[in-house]
Amino acid sequence: VTRWMRDGAGKVITIDNKPVMEFVGVYRPSTNEWAIPGGRMKPNEKMFDVLKRQFSEEALETMEDVSDLEQKRIGSMLKDHFNLGITVYKGYVDDPRNTDNAWIETTAVNYHDSTGNTFSNLPIRSNEEGHGAQWIPIDTNLDLYANHEWIIEKVCYHRDAYNPIKTPKRQSSQLWLAQ
Repeated sequence: VTRWMRDGAGKVITIDNKPVMEFVGVYRPSTNEWAIPGGRMKPNEKMFDVLKRQFSEEALETMEDVSDLEQKRIGSMLKDHFNLGITVYKGYVDDPRNTDNAWIETTAVNYHDSTGNTFSNLPIRSNEEGHGAQWIPIDTNLDLYANHEWIIEKVCYHRDAYNPIKTPKRQSSQLWLAQ
């Protein structure tokens, strides 16, 4: 889930004449890294349902303190907007959980709030330590879980947004080959 980063007056912030994006990032304490919300698909589950469930579980506040009317509004908005995503990647991903005999495959779908009036109004989960979930600006080279930085780069390219992730930080294989 992405949106355009805006200043206090609501104007889209640009760098090099390209709009700067923000994405909803989820903090992973086990690796001390931020990640794109997501998770495993259950048997017979449809992709749309997986994406909505995982985003709700990982990024949204619990709905216990939210009125029934607000819960219905949020549910309706998620249903309407989660049908408008674009698939930016589908296939094998470089993931630390991969082994010689098993590997992670993913479908990365981007949902973009270009007006700032849809996903921007959702109750994103966070806590005092900055963990949980939050909007993260894509204005510097990020250090994200697994190959999530690469997926964010693909979203920047597709949305014609400012892309600071032009040179990956992890170049150990290139250094090894040069020796």
